[in-house]
Amino acid sequence: MKWLIAKNLRIKICVGLILLVSVVHSVNQLSHATPRQSEGKGQLQIGFYDLLADQQENYKVQIMDMNGAMLLTITHPEDSMFLIKGRLDEEKERNGRTFYSYNPVRYNNPQNHKMIFSFVDFLRHNEVWVYPMTVNKQPLLIGQSGLMFVYALKS
Repeated sequence: MKWLIAKNLRIKICVGLILLVSVVHSVNQLSHATPRQSEGKGQLQIGFYDLLADQQENYKVQIMDMNGAMLLTITHPEDSMFLIKGRLDEEKERNGRTFYSYNPVRYNNPQNHKMIFSFVDFLRHNEVWVYPMTVNKQPLLIGQSGLMFVYALKS
């Protein structure tokens, strides 16, 4: 039975990671698509849900384009002490995929939110990739788990 919990947690982590990398990549594409005077910034919410324990965790994510790297800030709406800051660096492009590595900057989790801890641990120990493409002039990202994310470029 513990194997099922681990399997479901791994799936949740992968899905959350792909969502996060997809948004990071979309902000990165936005920064390269149009010239701009200021740094790019994007905001979104991510959530994790444990079916077996019937628990959920929701977070606010802010992504900033900082000189070629993506600065990631994750906060919890109900826990003002919770903070995760990290940097996603583009490592390489191979076979049409863009690979990223995560470098932690700050981690403060005083209430021990377990699902986000697993997500950050996954980021720290694995290289993640996305496959950017365009379908009918609409940007599309495909991640490791097959998750597809459509995003619009601003002019």
